[in-house]
Parts: sequence; structure tokens; C-alpha cells
Amino acid sequence: MKKISLVIFLVILIGCSTKEDNLTPFLSDSEGTFMVHLFNDHRTNLENELLEYMNSSDKLLRVMKGIQLYDVGTEDNQLRAEQLEVNNFPTMIITNNKKIIVRTQDIQEVKDFFDKVIQ
Repeated sequence: MKKISLVIFLVILIGCSTKEDNLTPFLSDSEGTFMVHLFNDHRTNLENELLEYMNSSDKLLRVMKGIQLYDVGTEDNQLRAEQLEVNNFPTMIITNNKKIIVRTQDIQEVKDFFDKVIQ
């Protein structure tokens, strides 16, 4: 019985670690900064709108460490989308150095989030 309990505990522990490890490449590199990840199938022109918004303010440039674009037409980016459970496109995900903060398909939600951050 102890062996079964230990195996179950290890499976749960490994499962939790794997999920956190899978998020690591998407996180910002420092506290107080954010990354924006855009998963897009090229039916929109959101990448240009996000870049214009990011460059519209020095305050934004200090907190937005970058915008990562993922064209889900490629196999690698489809795998990344699956990794973050992105099923609808376009989807924007904002991360800090620990977790996902915002997941949305509406660019205005991204702007509203950062407007609050820089105030």
C-alpha cells in the first residue's frame, strides 16, 4: 500500500512540475515586467497594432519586455499553442516572471491591462 501511495504522489508531483516547466519559456525574465505572446493565424494584423502600442510610451517600453509572435501555421508554433491550451486565434497571453496574467482575444483588454500597470 505504501508503494502505491508513493507512486501516486510522484505522478502528481511530476505532473505539477511539468506544467510549471512548460510555462518557463513564456515568462518574463524579471519581476515587474511582462511578455506578450500573440498566437495568430494571419487573419488579423494585430502584431502591428501591438507593436505600435508598445512603442507609444517610454513607460510601456519599460514594462513590456517584448511581444512574441507565433504563426500557428507552423508545426512548432501549433505545439506551443497546445502547450498553453490556446485553441482560438488570435489569442494574446500576457505573462509576468511567474505566471499567465491575461489571456484574451481582445486587444483592448491588453491595452487596458498595461494602462493600469503604468499609471
